[in-house]
Amino acid sequence: MKLQTISLLLTASLSQAAVTQFNLTGNGGTGMLGSNENPIVEGGGSGGEVSTGVSFDDTTMMLTINIGWGSGMGFTDLTGNITGLHVHDSGAANGFDSNGGVEVALSGFTASATNGGYSGSVTLTSTQAAELLNNQYYLNGHTSTNAGGEIRGHLVQQVPEPSSTALLGLGGLALLARRRK
Repeated sequence: MKLQTISLLLTASLSQAAVTQFNLTGNGGTGMLGSNENPIVEGGGSGGEVSTGVSFDDTTMMLTINIGWGSGMGFTDLTGNITGLHVHDSGAANGFDSNGGVEVALSGFTASATNGGYSGSVTLTSTQAAELLNNQYYLNGHTSTNAGGEIRGHLVQQVPEPSSTALLGLGGLALLARRRK
């Protein structure tokens, strides 16, 4: 009876919501960069993840984004204030060379070229969630100087470290072994 209870607990814990962490990257490097834009933007600023970064919860369908830009956030100043911030669909997995339409317009960002950022969450549809998890989305910050986008970062899922995955598996086995004694 104890073994069945432990098995049910392990199954339940493994079937809980998955929260997926994302990195911002592209052809030009890690973060939100002009060199990740298509075509490349020369002389623009930079940005990237701050605080808890970017994550997606598959139960609530919430995409949580924490990004910053400009020297006040530890990056390079932009050519001007952000005029628009969007989640775009490139149309292809890791479509670093593709431009796509706006999927989600983000509002409530701090537009400052020197100390800007966005922290918030948006709810995705099931189609949008599938595209996000297929690494098709990118964040794009637009300025008046670079209306097509000055900084871009593609949302690419973080790959869990093998040691973390192994510890989860070993922990479950250790619990089973302990309970059998």
